[in-house]
Amino acid sequence: MLEVCVETIQAAKLAELSGADRIELCSALDLGGVTPSGPLVSAVRRSIQLPLIVLIRSRSGDFLFDELDRELMLQEAKQAIALGVDGIAIGGLSPSLDLDLPLLQSVATELPNCQLVMHRAFDQVRQPADAMERLIELGFTRILTSGGPNLAIDGLIVIQQLTQRSRGRIEVLPAGGISNANALEILNKTGVNQLHGSFRNASLQNTMDPNSIAQTKAILSSIIRSNRETA
Repeated sequence: MLEVCVETIQAAKLAELSGADRIELCSALDLGGVTPSGPLVSAVRRSIQLPLIVLIRSRSGDFLFDELDRELMLQEAKQAIALGVDGIAIGGLSPSLDLDLPLLQSVATELPNCQLVMHRAFDQVRQPADAMERLIELGFTRILTSGGPNLAIDGLIVIQQLTQRSRGRIEVLPAGGISNANALEILNKTGVNQLHGSFRNASLQNTMDPNSIAQTKAILSSIIRSNRETA
């Protein structure tokens, strides 16, 4: 499973043509990503056939949200699901760098029939293993993580540990600098079967690189096929 993070309708369609299996839609990637507008969500949903995840984040900056932020994000999440998306990526932290359980619990309660993804706020929690157990209890589908550092290639040990500890109860999705250049190493050293990236290339004016998507998908497909043959 290859998930590609995009900001525009055009990028979503190109990612689909290049081999993506799932799309995450957000706005303001340069600021770490915030919730895209309702019209953009609706337009992307109409334009692609792939599963669509929408980032829910009311503002850029830290992940310490107050009640106003939480209420806004809950409403944004409900709107996204009403527009036909398959799931949401959301997250938050307490001042002590534990999970923001009031936010996550409200989302899990209000949206029980969609994919729930804990986004990379997870990389700042004090105790990743304990946080993962709480997310499993809440019914979350997936954790988006680099293992702590900015780049997944630098957090392989933690990603591997989380993958092993999860025992299939929750998906672990590596993110952070994923490309065709490091996909094989990440897959081999962590045991995951999916990857997430924006695949932006500085030499292409920081726009999405469809060749990197296609090559990463080929690597991922080869690893999965090999694992099935040796199982």
